[in-house]
Amino acid sequence: METLTDSQLNPSEPFDPSDSEDHPHAAFAAIGCADGKSRCPWAVATPGTLIDHDHEWAVSPCTPTEYFQALSIELFDSGLARWSQSGRHPSWYLYMADLEPSRVARLDDDDVEDLLLNPELIRNRAKIEAVIHNARICEDWSMTEWQELLAEAQVPALAEPPVRSLDLPDSTPESRKLSGLFRERGFKLIGPVTAHRWLQRTALAPGHVQGCFRAQAVLA
Repeated sequence: METLTDSQLNPSEPFDPSDSEDHPHAAFAAIGCADGKSRCPWAVATPGTLIDHDHEWAVSPCTPTEYFQALSIELFDSGLARWSQSGRHPSWYLYMADLEPSRVARLDDDDVEDLLLNPELIRNRAKIEAVIHNARICEDWSMTEWQELLAEAQVPALAEPPVRSLDLPDSTPESRKLSGLFRERGFKLIGPVTAHRWLQRTALAPGHVQGCFRAQAVLA
């Protein structure tokens, strides 16, 4: 795969020597792939990561369930190497009631024990129980409750993405406030980093780099 420099992505900009392929930071810029599309450098790590990047990451929710699903995926992935668990995402939907809050809220202790025996999942009791607990809090939420939460956190309008993935922050003042608001509402295991990743997954914070075809689609 060819690593694209900023000058290649935007020929109108003057060439910066630090953007050359020999510069260590060039590995964190958008890369050109064999299908003719440019992607974030992490997108091609695994087949699961590529699917997540191209179809699920930075997609605006259209239903309350989609807000909950994105939050649950980020909770399951929290504390683990970034993007390492993308291949497991379909398994959470398959074995955990499509991550639909009204159905997840009905799971009991026996269901938890079954999930902990499943090798296709991250067998972490605290995370599984937290997602079930969170589902019980928001199972009756409409879009209004989710949007009120975001408004109270004062999440700003989506900004331009950075040139390099190194410049995508792990948390922000808004995600720290959002984490506190989740706690106030009774949610569990939603820290500032998880809250920020949720904002990125739901296209409310930059999650791609400049030149990536998905970044262009999100801003369109």
